[in-house]
Amino acid sequence: MKRLATTLSIIPLILACTCSTITPITSFTRDTDVPPSTPTRADAATANPQPTTRSATATRSPTSTSVPLSLRKIDPLPTDCRESPLGLPIQNMIEVAYLPTGFCFNGEIDLFEKDGRLYVVQSLSDEAAFFIADVTDPTKPTVVGAWQWSQFTYTADLKAFKQNGKNYIVLSQQRARSVNDVCGIEIVDVTTPSNPTVVGYYKGSTTGNISNWCDVHTSQVSVDSKGDGAYIYLSSTARGDLRVIDIRDFNNVREVNHYTYSLGTSQNNFVHDTTIVGDRVYVAYWSAGLIILDKKQVEAGQTVTPLNPLDSIKPSGFKIHQAYPTADGNFVFIQDEVTYKPPFSQLRLYDIRDVKNPKEVLSIALENPFSSPHNILIDGDKLFVGWYMDGVRVFKVDVSKPDQPKVEPVAYKAVRAAKGKGVMGSDIFDGIWGVRLHECNVKGEKMTCVYASDLTRGLIIVAMK
Repeated sequence: MKRLATTLSIIPLILACTCSTITPITSFTRDTDVPPSTPTRADAATANPQPTTRSATATRSPTSTSVPLSLRKIDPLPTDCRESPLGLPIQNMIEVAYLPTGFCFNGEIDLFEKDGRLYVVQSLSDEAAFFIADVTDPTKPTVVGAWQWSQFTYTADLKAFKQNGKNYIVLSQQRARSVNDVCGIEIVDVTTPSNPTVVGYYKGSTTGNISNWCDVHTSQVSVDSKGDGAYIYLSSTARGDLRVIDIRDFNNVREVNHYTYSLGTSQNNFVHDTTIVGDRVYVAYWSAGLIILDKKQVEAGQTVTPLNPLDSIKPSGFKIHQAYPTADGNFVFIQDEVTYKPPFSQLRLYDIRDVKNPKEVLSIALENPFSSPHNILIDGDKLFVGWYMDGVRVFKVDVSKPDQPKVEPVAYKAVRAAKGKGVMGSDIFDGIWGVRLHECNVKGEKMTCVYASDLTRGLIIVAMK
């Protein structure tokens, strides 16, 4: 993939609207409802989602885990896509470092710690499996390595977790080129970051489910009281629903529940992502809206009943890609990746103090954005957004007066000087995929480091007080 040519321009940071009520947007003319970043769901034609009222506990014993994929370290690393984003406009942040991965399609990012050292791990989509860097000194990040699967699969997402003193990552796998591609999830032991090893491969047929789900776009790890990984929530893209597996015993990984939108799944209605905070699970169900579930109910294998009414968090023309609640749980942000039609707002805030009667209260947008917002994250009173070509965007969230919530821009780091072409030839999908945060020391000063995965550049590290 060719690197993007850039010319210097300043990207303004503006909150387009801080109004207390929003008029629903009714116009929508996009000619596709499948996000370009999601490969074609090859087995959609055979999908037969189960009704919501039925528990998805295993109907047969899990089979012995087969591992169709092995890992091979890539050495030397490729030298593509290394145009530094440093030197572009920045506000209320400082540039710390840039580390190119050498790959041109970097995906999800996460952090893990081992023996006093901090590591970044990034998925590598359709180019490889994952990339690991040591960022213990954020000013001097170093490459640990990158690994390739033994067979082709598309790995957009990964999550790091620990269990019994060891470190692991779970990686999603989707068929993107052929129905014969590998799909499911793979758990990899990264306790020794320079020598990761595959623990197991899982899909419907190996976790005791007769529906044999396979393609997985995203995953989230639910932890127990000790902070150990206990359950994985999976977006089963071909089946269009949410699957939950128990991973407390790697020798007996089994599906314990599922949630399927009761009005049916389709190319428009499918689970894209989930966010787990406290006792709630926020399910981004694309055109079907946001579904909020009770985590305890889900993990107990009980019949799953949404906490909010169906279609109650579903703005007109909005495709919910991800959601994240405020620190107090009284509000939730929802985000749309694909409806790039400025000034259409792709980031909204809902009041969920009465979860039975959610209300949209704010609409947030950039002025003349290059692209769409992607993954979002709340830390205290700050909202961090990977806003693709518009870079890392940070907003202060003030809900101290719940009837008058405020969201104000406070910092940004630009990563593109001009709108260009990104992955898959898109004019939207380039720049920052998402971010992770960690306390750090930069030149003797305690700060919060922001680790950002750039789709076609690699790893960007910035920091703020």
